[in-house]
Amino acid sequence: MAMRTPDKRTRGWSIGRKLTVASILMILLTLLAGGGGLWQVLTVGQAISDALEKEQQRAWSLELLAAGHRLVAALDHMLLTEDPTLMSTDVPVSLGTLMFYMETMQESRGETEAGALFEEIQVTYSRLRQAVKEVDVLARQKRWTEVRVTLEQKVRPANRRMNLLLRRLVRQADRDVEVTAMRAQMVIRQATLLMVTLAVLTTAVALGWRQFVFRGMSLSIAELRRGVARISSGDLEYTLDVRTGDEIEELGDEFNRMAGRLADLIGSLERRVAERTADLERRSVQLEAAAQVAREAAAIRDVDQLLDATVHLISERFGFYHAGIFLLDEPGEYAVLQAASSEGGRRMLERGHKLKVGEVGIVGYVAGTGQPRVALDVGEDAVFFDNPDLPETRSEMALPLRVRERVIGVLDVQSTQEAAFSDEDVAILATMADQLALAIENARLLEESQRALRELEALYGRRAWEAWRERTARRPTAYRYTGVEVEPAPPSFVLERGSLPLSDEPAVLQEGDGRQLVAPIRLRGQTLGSIVLRRDPEEEPWSPEEVALMEEVSTQIALALENARLLEETQRRAEREHLVREITARVRASMDVDTILETAVRELGRALGTDRAFVRLSTGMSVQEAGSEQQEA
Repeated sequence: MAMRTPDKRTRGWSIGRKLTVASILMILLTLLAGGGGLWQVLTVGQAISDALEKEQQRAWSLELLAAGHRLVAALDHMLLTEDPTLMSTDVPVSLGTLMFYMETMQESRGETEAGALFEEIQVTYSRLRQAVKEVDVLARQKRWTEVRVTLEQKVRPANRRMNLLLRRLVRQADRDVEVTAMRAQMVIRQATLLMVTLAVLTTAVALGWRQFVFRGMSLSIAELRRGVARISSGDLEYTLDVRTGDEIEELGDEFNRMAGRLADLIGSLERRVAERTADLERRSVQLEAAAQVAREAAAIRDVDQLLDATVHLISERFGFYHAGIFLLDEPGEYAVLQAASSEGGRRMLERGHKLKVGEVGIVGYVAGTGQPRVALDVGEDAVFFDNPDLPETRSEMALPLRVRERVIGVLDVQSTQEAAFSDEDVAILATMADQLALAIENARLLEESQRALRELEALYGRRAWEAWRERTARRPTAYRYTGVEVEPAPPSFVLERGSLPLSDEPAVLQEGDGRQLVAPIRLRGQTLGSIVLRRDPEEEPWSPEEVALMEEVSTQIALALENARLLEETQRRAEREHLVREITARVRASMDVDTILETAVRELGRALGTDRAFVRLSTGMSVQEAGSEQQEA
């Protein structure tokens, strides 16, 4: 409320001159009025000072709330990244901020009604610091499970308790401000009573002088009464209009100035409370956005989907004009746009927008140096790239996406306002950038692992198929069910049925004398054989349920056959190793060369089932000569 400035007008007679006969009485009344006004001004000034002190206490309490949130966010970030170095960087900064405001409140609290509440806040703060120290020790030892438990059981409860106490302290400060305002209104009412008393006395004195001063004095006093009553009732916009040219007019002007100062104070307090509340709500939304990015990074394995969700979340929660994410190409020469939230960004995506690393724009600069860059006024930034798709950009911030000191991309945020990025914005978005980088790297590692697994499965499938091919080449195996018993199929049946086409799925084949249901026996993408069922033309055709049953049975048969083959192969290997150990043990039982050779040739002949074995020591004989000599023998 702007204070009313009195108009310049000619001063009339003073009350002393008007009331010549009652000069002494009028002087006393004037002194009384002046003293009352001075008392009121001093009292209201004290009320204003008290209100400012309570507001400062409230502001510090809100800062403590924000500092507690940042401390918990820093600990969550350390736990997410499992990076103990954050206990030496982000966490000390947040804890230092918390300590600073605690010490400030302790030094300035004085004699306050909320002393017991503040003592409880100090006790809770001490518990919080002790819990953070425990987290520090556990984090440096990389005992992350215990870090998580300590966070959930000690740090978070202490922080929530401290937030509850601080909110109670804020409410106490709000009540104190209201009490101060009520005290000021009470002073105004007391001043009103004083003015009314003064008006009554003045009217009594003026009864004898009504022909001279009655009308002007009565109207002025009535205006004072109306104005003071309205001001005391809370109508601080009301302006007293007293035009007597004497002390009463000055008193009215003083009331106007006092009401203006009080209105300005209350309006300022309301604005500051609203601004602080809006700022805290904005920070809460931004922290929730960072937490949501962390949750989606842990849940979403599709990198494109994660990047698209992140840029839209940043634009929505932070209110920025454009958000984009660039990833470096494989050679590391260009930063390629992968996701964007604005219309211009979508056009850039369609044409494959990319920037030269280290050369073009703020994004290229950050991709080349690995250092964040904030341009609060893009018109004055030397490396800003004027993009025609984003003509409304006035400020820009680019943050690197780093994984183990290696830059893999850039988070680019642009606003239509100059100086749009605060330190809190930079800190929160930097945390989101780190989370994104980890999610992208994890997705890449997962894709590599899955590709390696597929290659191993394909390799194992080929090896298994080769083993089965060798086995079936040595001895084709087939069985048929005659309706009575199961018997081996004759070679002619094997050759005839071996010409059936093998598909990847069960198929029904039409023959002249019936229908055949052929189900392949497949193992890891390779076909080992088939199961053939036949029905006469007059019988029911094969139903989808029967085809599905055949497919399931053929799959289980393939697994059972492979398990049997592996068991058989393992048994043969075990027998071979046992035979080698036995022959080796018998050969080593003698220290005589001839005995060793005799034992070796005898045991090998027995093991391999042959009565023709030959051994000879000769450094100049070839394998062919040894074979010829053995045949002659």
